[in-house]
Amino acid sequence: MKLCLKMLNKNPKPLENHSPYEVRQLLFKVLSVREWAQHEHLSPLQRRQLEGCLCRVPAQFYLQVWDILARTPQGIRTQGHTLPHQPTLTNMTRSELNFGLLVEDILNHIQQPEYRQIIVELLCIVSTILHRNPELTFRNQLDLDELVSEAFKMFCKDNQMEGCRDVMVFFSAANSVTTGYLARAVVNNVLKGGQLAPTGGVEEEDQCRVS
Repeated sequence: MKLCLKMLNKNPKPLENHSPYEVRQLLFKVLSVREWAQHEHLSPLQRRQLEGCLCRVPAQFYLQVWDILARTPQGIRTQGHTLPHQPTLTNMTRSELNFGLLVEDILNHIQQPEYRQIIVELLCIVSTILHRNPELTFRNQLDLDELVSEAFKMFCKDNQMEGCRDVMVFFSAANSVTTGYLARAVVNNVLKGGQLAPTGGVEEEDQCRVS
C-alpha cells in the first residue's frame, strides 16, 4: 500500500495518517491493479512491483509449476532455495493447497517484488516450452536465477548496454520484451547447454518448439 501511495503521489502523506476509509479505498485499489494499471499509465516495472508484492500469479500457475517439477528430477532453484522433485511429488498431489503454499513459500524468499514477478513470468514460459515439447525432460536442476541473468545479458547486448549492471532496466521492459529474452535464455542455457534430455531419439534442437 505504501508503494502504491508513492506511485500515485509525488509527496504522499504517511499511510498511518490516512483515515480508515482512505486506507480501505487504497487497499481496494492495490488489489484491483489489473483493472486500472493501463488507464493510469503504470509502467511495466510499477505493475510488476505491485503484482509481486501481492504474490499474484496467473490462473493454473501452480498446476504449471507441478508439471515443470514432474519433469525436473533435480528440482527448481531460486535465491538459494530449492523446490525438490522428491518427496514433493510423492507426498502431495497436483492440485492440493499444500503444494501451492510450498511454491508460494519459495517465491516469498525473493526480496524484490519485481524480481518475484519476473520469476513467475519465467516459470510460465518454461511451462509453455515443456507443454509444446512433451518429449523433453530437464536433466539438471532448473536454476531460475541463472536464466534471468542470461536473459538480462542478452537484453543488454542487444541494446548496446553491455557494461550495464542495473537489472532494473530489464525489469522495466514491457512484458512482450522480457518474454522474448527469457524464452531465449531457456533455449540457449538449457537446451543448447545439454540440460534437456529428450525421451525419444530425435535431435534436441530439432525437437524444441518455443512458439
